[in-house]
Amino acid sequence: MRLEIIAALVTGFLNTAGGGGAVVTFLALSASGVPAITAHATTQLVTPVSFLGGFRLLRTHGPGSRPLAAGCAGTLAGVALLVLAPPQTFQAVAPWCLLPAAVLVVVQEPVRRLVRRAGRTLGPSATAGATFTCGVYAGMVGVGTGTLAFAVLALAPGFAAMPARDLMRTRNVLLLVMAVLVSVAFALTGLVDWGLAALLAAPAAAGGWLGTRVVGRLPVPVLQGLVVATALGGTAWLVATG
Repeated sequence: MRLEIIAALVTGFLNTAGGGGAVVTFLALSASGVPAITAHATTQLVTPVSFLGGFRLLRTHGPGSRPLAAGCAGTLAGVALLVLAPPQTFQAVAPWCLLPAAVLVVVQEPVRRLVRRAGRTLGPSATAGATFTCGVYAGMVGVGTGTLAFAVLALAPGFAAMPARDLMRTRNVLLLVMAVLVSVAFALTGLVDWGLAALLAAPAAAGGWLGTRVVGRLPVPVLQGLVVATALGGTAWLVATG
């Protein structure tokens, strides 16, 4: 179980400091023989503890009620779609769920710079739609949601001009609310391994706390490189062993 504990610690850190951390725990559980759908559900159940530091940012870095509502609605739709699909569906697509996370991590900063140069942002309806889509992705896939949420906020009016550090904190508040909803939804599905969830909670919380302390201070390429390497390596491993 040492691998899973270390993975949860790293996941919590990456979730709040950069994004894409769920890849690590998902792969660690899969490597231990946990079925893909159970590994996904358990990882998503534990995810909120990574963002507990977001509670203290609710007043100062809240994303607003409309993005929160859209994101929450999307998460419910995503979990519902996943639960209604045959179990073998997620098993088949799990390796390819990691690739979008790697792509999103790579394009995150270039897209942000392009938006700043163009001086254009999404309208209110488009922002709500993009946040809803982000929520659906969070419920169905989970891996890479943090990076996707960051990209959406970077295109939204009122957030595009924010310094990266403040935008990351706003994103963490949004992810906290969405993650809590996803966690509750998965808790009702019967797909979660509760023993593993209890084991992973404390190290994930510790990693998340550490990540909030260093967010915006670590070199972006270092965080991106770690997540991309993990995602690509995980895809290759899941394909080879699937």
